[in-house]
Amino acid sequence: MPTPTGKRERNKAANRTAILEAARRCFLELGYEAVTIRDVIRLSGLAAGTFYNYFPDKASLFRALVEVRLSKLQDRIHAARERATDIDSFFYQSYLAALQEVRADPDFFELMFRNEPVVRSFYNDNFFGLIMASLKHDLQDAITRGLVPDLDVDALTAISFGAGYELARLIAQQPQRDIEQTARFVTRLFLEGLPALTEKPKLIRLGSRLLGGAAR
Repeated sequence: MPTPTGKRERNKAANRTAILEAARRCFLELGYEAVTIRDVIRLSGLAAGTFYNYFPDKASLFRALVEVRLSKLQDRIHAARERATDIDSFFYQSYLAALQEVRADPDFFELMFRNEPVVRSFYNDNFFGLIMASLKHDLQDAITRGLVPDLDVDALTAISFGAGYELARLIAQQPQRDIEQTARFVTRLFLEGLPALTEKPKLIRLGSRLLGGAAR
């Protein structure tokens, strides 16, 4: 968004930011159902009338909070797909971009997963629907560019989105995980299947046995 220049615009931007930051803390600590608008107003330090100049109710506030953060996530993933030069980089770079966003802002994703039923209520008619539409568009573009085979785009979109969503949950729950290895694992699984993931350990075990025999 452009930086506000006038004093009034700056005040409006500051008020909105204060409300969203207070809402983020409330939803994370209490959960969507327990939070009241009064909680958010109290934490923001603003007057009730000021709050209602920006948001009519709790649902619109939560929706705005999610959309602001997921917009950045979506932009980063889309840019990664646009830079892709082959099918491997298309999936690997997009998964890696998503996991990097989770690692950069774990509190937000903890908030999102804690309030998952509410987030999922936006699935078709709001931001998740837009994310899936963007993914489908990027897949169709990749097919046109010859990066991805001409397959069932709807099924491919659903599978790819589902994997990315659950990987984000995994990284949020297991922050010690290596995100590059995780993105590589799911990419190989997606493109090559389970046999490709089991071949390497077999070769390693065979090499260990050979080395062990040579040592003896």
